[in-house]
Amino acid sequence: MAGQAWKYSGELDERDLAFLQHEFITVPMAIEYYGFSDRPITRMAKEAGAFYKIGKMTRINRNIFDAYLRAQRIVPRIGGKLCAKS
Repeated sequence: MAGQAWKYSGELDERDLAFLQHEFITVPMAIEYYGFSDRPITRMAKEAGAFYKIGKMTRINRNIFDAYLRAQRIVPRIGGKLCAKS
């Protein structure tokens, strides 16, 4: 496993491992994995500088976006509402 993922290998499932293989993800992939809706994902990715658009194709750099989420300490919550960890 690349990076720091080996530290959490006991907590990762097949879905997480498949997601970690992508450096750039699509907006629908991010929506499914992170649990946010379209507009918050796009807004946060743009704030993080992780949003790339070439023509009609949009991609999010997963490494930059994950670092942004960790720095902001934003976690998804049941019902689609966001809450900050305290």
